[in-house]
Amino acid sequence: MYDQALTVAIAAAQKAGKCITDGIDQMHDIQTKSDPVDRLTETDLEAQKVIVSDIEASFPDHGFLAEEDFTREGTGEGAAYRWVIDPVDGTSNFIQRLPFVGVSIALQENGESVVGVLHFPLLGTTYTAIKGDGALRDGKKVHVRDCSEMSKAFIAEIFSDRMHRGKDVLFPPCLAYRKFGSAVTSLGFLADGSVDGTALRCCRWDIAAAEVIIPEAGGKMTWQYDDPNDDRSVLTCIASTPGIHDAFVEIAMSQYDTMSQ
Repeated sequence: MYDQALTVAIAAAQKAGKCITDGIDQMHDIQTKSDPVDRLTETDLEAQKVIVSDIEASFPDHGFLAEEDFTREGTGEGAAYRWVIDPVDGTSNFIQRLPFVGVSIALQENGESVVGVLHFPLLGTTYTAIKGDGALRDGKKVHVRDCSEMSKAFIAEIFSDRMHRGKDVLFPPCLAYRKFGSAVTSLGFLADGSVDGTALRCCRWDIAAAEVIIPEAGGKMTWQYDDPNDDRSVLTCIASTPGIHDAFVEIAMSQYDTMSQ
């Protein structure tokens, strides 16, 4: 069943990706959600509708948790399965016509991600994984970089613009720091060794596909909900190569504590 689920997820992600490529140069009806930089367009809604419709056609009894206010429990034998969907991660990048925009689709079995797809239509790249089978980028095996020293690490964004705004931000003691404005972009780049770590304040749909892709690529993830009883709650996620994980968690959480004051 996992192989079928992966095939369906890839096709759905590609259809959502076409919504993104078709809409990238269009004028948009822009709405804001929790913050001025947390934005929503008609493309987000269209892409989510396409993904849900495709998956429902193959797995009608499965549940869903999707970013744009769509949650449904599974039924019958499908009650153990749930699809977790972020139709357009990096909406502000999309509005600005920046290419760091991704589609994230994961299948969870009893709450654990077992199939994951990260599709980047503007970069022409797709990451996939089935639990136990390794991680792929465009069909070829990928692995995190072998980095064991923070001073030699490439670090992607540490938390979001929303937390940085008006705060004194300390850059980590690393070789280089990059900020992509998209959680799933940072996570994809970690899986193939382009960066060595990222720390995020996000939601489950941002990390669900990466929850299987990153470990299958040899990486580590540490995450925790603000409210463990709410699947739509904000969470803190720190992902990195194993060699720097403990040190990076300590650095990232220290910065989080500083910015939260």
